Amino acid sequence: MMVTSNQGVVTSVKRQLYVRALFDYDKTKDSGLPSQGLSFKYGDILHVTNASDDEWWQARKLNAVGEEEGRGVIPSKRRVERREKARMKSVKFTRTSDDKLRGSFNDGTGSVRKRSFKFSKKLPFFKKESDLETSDVDPSYTSNASDSESSTSARAEEPILSYEAVQQHELKYTRPVIVLGPLKDRINDDLISEFPDKFGSCVPHTTRPRRDYEKDGLDYHFVESREEMERAIQNHMFIEAGQYNDNLYGTSVESVKIVAEKSKHCILDVSGYAIKRLQVAGLYPIAIFIKPKSMESIRELNKRLTEEQAQKTFDRALKLEQEFGEYFTAIVQGDTYDELYNRVKEVIRQQSGPVIWVPSKERL
Repeated sequence: MMVTSNQGVVTSVKRQLYVRALFDYDKTKDSGLPSQGLSFKYGDILHVTNASDDEWWQARKLNAVGEEEGRGVIPSKRRVERREKARMKSVKFTRTSDDKLRGSFNDGTGSVRKRSFKFSKKLPFFKKESDLETSDVDPSYTSNASDSESSTSARAEEPILSYEAVQQHELKYTRPVIVLGPLKDRINDDLISEFPDKFGSCVPHTTRPRRDYEKDGLDYHFVESREEMERAIQNHMFIEAGQYNDNLYGTSVESVKIVAEKSKHCILDVSGYAIKRLQVAGLYPIAIFIKPKSMESIRELNKRLTEEQAQKTFDRALKLEQEFGEYFTAIVQGDTYDELYNRVKEVIRQQSGPVIWVPSKERL
């Protein structure tokens, strides 16, 4: 169901717009509400019917088919950012073993801090060989050092996530799926196993020589030279690429499109940077972040992990949310694997179209 607005009633005084919430808001915890508030969760679509006030907006919450689920007052973008900046002044950071900052940017009722997105001038989204060769490093947590490393002062000046202006988009393809966070590999495998007619994987490219038993286009797309693949990477024809044993490997936009044109969700095992690259290519992925509730909950979900391993997994998930929170379609939590898996399937069902909400260029 398409949601339309009556443009004739929109004036400079009573501005209307559609936004996607990039944080959770609980009206019962906000003592400053001037009237009936409207609670919402990350990813909810809100029709702001009056954004003329600097502090409070009037809004309606919409469900997956565009029907109203409630209405009330929500904090304005300016109010969210001001309160978050004030809260951040009291947050104490601790240095982790790799000398990067750690701290919670989301208290459940506020926003998270926004990461800037940049393409590398040389090899964009190019993974280091050490990242690919380390077996215990989850590819979901791999990112360019130049993009992920920043000083404390730089972080202090970063924008804060509040709302994202959106518009409706009619799908003509099946959306790719990116699951990030703990248990993503198991979830990806189960989706393909349970629904082989709905989910699939794409064929990667490589500069590695073809082995006798391999078929070009089936096992890999074998690229004749490193220079050819590097040019393709520089021209943003790949959503992610990396090096292993002096050979390049990568996932191309075209490979994802081939799966999508077969009416299958392409399951992608990539980093958070690939989300934006797919959007730029006109392929809006369903990006689902599995957010652990605590270090203890991670051990409950995977009892084989030691306390140290669970803490590292929790820290990586925290960093992942800090860096890519604005690009997630949904954030999923649960106490058991079955609960998480069922919620992932429900998000995919709701976000499969035929009409979806995508970022718009309207300024808030």
